[in-house]
Amino acid sequence: MTDPKEWQLSNNAQSRDRWDSFAEHRKKVSELLRPDVVTHQSRLCILGAGNCQDLDLPSLLAVHGEVHLVDLDAESLAWGVARQGVVDHPGVHLWGGVDVTGRLDAIASWSPQTLISPEDLSACADEPVQRVSPSLPTSFDLVASTCLLSQLIRDIVASVGERHPQFLGLIQAIRAGHLRLLAHLLSPRGTAVLITDIVSSETFPALGSVPESSLGALMTQLVRDRNFFHGLNPAVLSSLATLDPVLRTEVTLQESVPPWRWDFGPRLYLVCAVKFKK
Repeated sequence: MTDPKEWQLSNNAQSRDRWDSFAEHRKKVSELLRPDVVTHQSRLCILGAGNCQDLDLPSLLAVHGEVHLVDLDAESLAWGVARQGVVDHPGVHLWGGVDVTGRLDAIASWSPQTLISPEDLSACADEPVQRVSPSLPTSFDLVASTCLLSQLIRDIVASVGERHPQFLGLIQAIRAGHLRLLAHLLSPRGTAVLITDIVSSETFPALGSVPESSLGALMTQLVRDRNFFHGLNPAVLSSLATLDPVLRTEVTLQESVPPWRWDFGPRLYLVCAVKFKK
């Protein structure tokens, strides 16, 4: 497989010319990341910020006291804040070189023939909090994952393949680990926002022609037809606050956000979001 770190850096580099096509998606994401009450003292952390093209940084810095941007790709973070003219803003904090799974080196070494042990599954679920959170600040009022979970799951697909006997277990463990990290970074009564793409126009070519008002019904249809990315069934994502043994002690489901379209350039994505409260 392509090394997941190299793939991510390459993917970021290739998408830097898509500022205009991201406009509606950027507006939607940035609206979701506004605080409920603007005090100019709230702390926002964004996992998977990348080039920041899905973030309106000036508008977020106008309502938050601090905006912390986390990504594996330090170069893209620097490019993104420079692109939006906020390099010298005192509220911007960059956290580059962070593998939010704590497991990318191991995942890169796996193949369809690799024996995945129970310890490997436990590590995928536990190490984001154990290994990653010590390198980041905590007690954020709002923590968001911006279309990152699908990329983390993509790494599993590319390494062991869909036919591996532990494929489903690995996806569930990666997903649990990511959501547990979001919850762990929150302050008491803080909010986590999981934003994720769930299907693309590659498997649903008519995505671009569906009226905006019908996207919710489309998502229901896609779930019924099982046409969604591995591990990203919106109904399951909404229930993880009660299904996961760790999450159910830390968060409650606040709301599911209706889906919207993301024009990525070469293809469209259907995106949804789920909010959890600490």
